[in-house]
Amino acid sequence: MKLLTQQLKEQISKDYPLYSQDGKAEDAVCVAKMFLANWTWYIMEGNFEDDDFIMYGIVINGISNEYGYVSLRDLESINIKGFEVERDLYFEKRPLKDIDNKQLQTFLRNLYSKAI
Repeated sequence: MKLLTQQLKEQISKDYPLYSQDGKAEDAVCVAKMFLANWTWYIMEGNFEDDDFIMYGIVINGISNEYGYVSLRDLESINIKGFEVERDLYFEKRPLKDIDNKQLQTFLRNLYSKAI
């Protein structure tokens, strides 16, 4: 599955390039959501790099949740017994704090309550 259209990649890199949301914490805007089984990627930023698209966001997987970078090419290459990463086509961009996911909200609360 093509996770991001060319138009969406261009929009993300224009409006939310890498490092553009530094310091926004839970007010950072999530622009895309991708998933496979109990893994969910909340994408906040992205840039074209050579012939790939590098994204930054949060991955929630039930074991360890973390901020990090991920290559679009790598996500598109995942195939586990016929299952592939999919993009939530109904997801609308919104601040992280407004996403209805208990694991994500617990991760954010634990991370940012320590920073105070």
